Amino acid sequence: MKIRLIDLIKEQFGGGEFSLPPDHKPAIKVPKGGSCCANCRYWNDEEGLCSNQYYIKWNGGSGTIPEDPTSFCSDWYEPK
Repeated sequence: MKIRLIDLIKEQFGGGEFSLPPDHKPAIKVPKGGSCCANCRYWNDEEGLCSNQYYIKWNGGSGTIPEDPTSFCSDWYEPK
């Protein structure tokens, strides 16, 4: 039996139309202890920069973040 990727995604994460409200912010300040730049696979602690190409594009070509990496997170977060 062949499983379609969309069916697998719906099974694991739910499904339906994905839409964002007009006031959605793709990166925000967050409470310490949860998902944040500091524990994201794209965070380069030595350079203090995000290496995610989508965040960089959204952020005008820069991997800098405006907050402490333990209290900031974006839509492009992926755990280490």
